Amino acid sequence: MKRLNWVGVALVVLVAAGCAGSTPVDEKAAAAAFPDDRFLTAEAAGETEAQAKRAAMAELAAIFEARVYARTVQQATSWTGEGLPEQFDRQVEQSVRIHTDVQLEGARIGRAWPDEAGGGFRALAVLNRRQAASRWQRELAETRMAIDGQEAALDDVAGRLSRLTALNRITALMVREAAIESRLSVLGRPVIPGVDAPSDIIARREQLAQEVSLFIQLEGNPAPPFTRRLNALLSGDGCSLTPYRDEAAGLITGTIRVQPLDLGNPDVHFIRAIADIQLLDVDTDTQIAAFDESVRKGHVDEGEAARRAVEGLAAQVAEKLVRALGTLGVAVE
Repeated sequence: MKRLNWVGVALVVLVAAGCAGSTPVDEKAAAAAFPDDRFLTAEAAGETEAQAKRAAMAELAAIFEARVYARTVQQATSWTGEGLPEQFDRQVEQSVRIHTDVQLEGARIGRAWPDEAGGGFRALAVLNRRQAASRWQRELAETRMAIDGQEAALDDVAGRLSRLTALNRITALMVREAAIESRLSVLGRPVIPGVDAPSDIIARREQLAQEVSLFIQLEGNPAPPFTRRLNALLSGDGCSLTPYRDEAAGLITGTIRVQPLDLGNPDVHFIRAIADIQLLDVDTDTQIAAFDESVRKGHVDEGEAARRAVEGLAAQVAEKLVRALGTLGVAVE
C-alpha cells in the first residue's frame, strides 16, 4: 500500500510539472484556428480576462474603422476635384465617420488565455470575413438601388431648394456606397464599382448650392434671439442664409413662443420654449418639412431659464432642418 501511495504521488507531481511547463494557448494552433484569409483578427491584453476581451474587441473595431475610413475618404474626395468649398470636405468627412463607425456585428472572442510573460490576460477578437461580407453586400445592393431610383426621379423635381435637397440625398447615398465598398475591400471582398458618375452629381450639387439660400421669417416674442441662434447653427452646417427674402430659394417660417411652468419648486423658474416650423420651397410654394419642437429648461433666474430654453430649441430645430435638407452631415434614412 505504501509503495502504491508513493507511485501515485509521483504521478501527480509529474502531471503538475508538465502542466506548469506548458502554455495554455499555442500561437501556431491559434493561427490555424483563425487563418487570416477567413478572419480579421486583433489581439489585446488586460489585467483581467474580461478587460482583455473588451480591449480586443475595441482594437478590432478600431483597426477596421481606421482602414475603412481611409479608403472611403480617398474615394469620396477624389470626386470633388479642385476648388470646391472646404465645407463640402468637412461634410464628406462627417458622413464617412457616420458610415464607418459601425458595430462589427458578428465579431466575437476567439480565444482568451493567461499572459505568462506580462501577467494578466490576453484575448483574440475575430470577425468572420465571409459572414460580414454577406451582410454588407446586401446593404450595398439596397444602397445602389436607392441611388438609381433617386437619380431617375431627379429630372421631375422642380424648385431650386427641392432639387438641392434631392442632390444632397443622392450624394449622401454615394458616400454610403463608398463606405460599404471600403468595408468589403478591407475584408478582402472587393466589389465592382457602381456605374454612376459621382463627380457629375457633386458638380451639379455644388453649382446649385451657390444659387440656393434660405430666409428665416419667424413670429413670436423670442423670435429675434431664436433666429440669431438658428442662423449660426445652420451656417455652421453649411447652409447659406440671406437677409433678403426676395433672394431666397427657401423659406423657414413659423412661430416661437415661451411659457412659464409651475413644477412645484419655488426656488427654480421653469420655462418651456415651443416652435412650430415649416420649410418651404419658394419657387414652387411646396412644403418640404413641417414639425413642432419644444424644450424645457430651469434656472433660479427666469430670464436665464428662458434663454437656455430658446437656445436649446434652436439646436433641435436646426437638426431637424438639416435632416430635411438631406445634407451630408446626417445619416440617410
